[in-house]
Amino acid sequence: MVDTRGLDPDKINLETTGELHGLWGFDAYVGPTFQLRDAHSTEWKVPSSDASALIVGREDTLHVQSGCAACVEQVSAQDSQGKDLKATWKMLNPDELELQIPLKNEGGGPIKLAVKQFGMAHPDVLTLHAYSESAHLDRFTLSSGDREGILTGTRLDEVDGFELSGIHFAPAKLSRESREDTLSLVAPSADATAALQPDEKLTAQVALKDGRVLQLPTTVEPPRPKVTLVSKSVQQGPVPSGIHLGNEDELPQDGRLSFFLKTNVPDKFPPTEKIEVATTDGSFEAILSLTAGNLILQDSASALAILDPLKNFGPSAFGPVQFRAVSAEGEKGDWQPLANLVRTPSLKEVRCPDDPNQQCTLSGSNLFLLDSVASDPQFKNVVPVPAGYVASTLNVPRPVGTLLYIKLRDDPATVDSVALPVLPNEP
Repeated sequence: MVDTRGLDPDKINLETTGELHGLWGFDAYVGPTFQLRDAHSTEWKVPSSDASALIVGREDTLHVQSGCAACVEQVSAQDSQGKDLKATWKMLNPDELELQIPLKNEGGGPIKLAVKQFGMAHPDVLTLHAYSESAHLDRFTLSSGDREGILTGTRLDEVDGFELSGIHFAPAKLSRESREDTLSLVAPSADATAALQPDEKLTAQVALKDGRVLQLPTTVEPPRPKVTLVSKSVQQGPVPSGIHLGNEDELPQDGRLSFFLKTNVPDKFPPTEKIEVATTDGSFEAILSLTAGNLILQDSASALAILDPLKNFGPSAFGPVQFRAVSAEGEKGDWQPLANLVRTPSLKEVRCPDDPNQQCTLSGSNLFLLDSVASDPQFKNVVPVPAGYVASTLNVPRPVGTLLYIKLRDDPATVDSVALPVLPNEP
């Protein structure tokens, strides 16, 4: 907790930085630093993509933005009659809130949103509008050989059933982007759709929950490209780190991943085909191709792909990485898992006092990339690393020989090991 009673509000900016000072045993401790924001009355804005997000008859997601999102204590929503809509909310980042507003049994009209910040006597109020919308079907996209297709339109939450050429598709995942809904529809099996041919023209029967049945002309698309991962190999970075990664799927950021692919559709690897590699959250992506030199044909049906994460993604990428084939026409195959990209700190040495009951000191750089450090692989004697840690040294358990065990912040589920020089404390 931060005791602000002695602070003069006139001398504090709306956003400032605080630094923690204290003692670790008898040693002075400085850090980490914290970003602090001051609650104050502000204007909340709805991004243009969510301008028509509130649709009666269902629960919708709405985003509101302000520099004070981190200071919010409570959010409430009321309809035009003053009825509480029991909205739920969460902070996506320090300047954005995500709200879930249930409108399943509500009518259209104004919605009053009250956003209360900690320490403020009155909430910030903004008025939104809930719209009525009827189901509208734009298109259904299904590629030959696939069991899952995508229906696009509006108010697709009203879809109860879907039939194409006697094949019943079940509604699956519904999502909304801007003003368009997308609904995944899944057939019982791949065999059920095997008879559908590319460019075949059909009419789909779309049943709505209110009993109506709509017809939608549909053309079966050509098959999407498909490749299989045959093998992969991780090459460590050029600078030895002493860190031994505990999972073969872990890929160090400064390393290199080589993986072999075999094409299934089409039966020969087209020279124009590309391999898209991306983090699963979509933040970072790269295209591997023959022309770029990071995709090399072994024969007519297989190719070697080379991923250099630091070069292809940059220094901030981390997390699970996936890949898919992309044809020259832009048709994309299914995503497949590839590796788990991790960033590693640079660890220098461990210095220990003569007293075996005292902790040692680990030195290095980018220690914030560590989640925790232990002297045993079971992590019974462990020191957690605070988020945002900026110091170049860290008190750690005494190593067993020269070995310490670490968990990386990018993959805290995996136990890695590191061998470092263990030296006596400097006089």
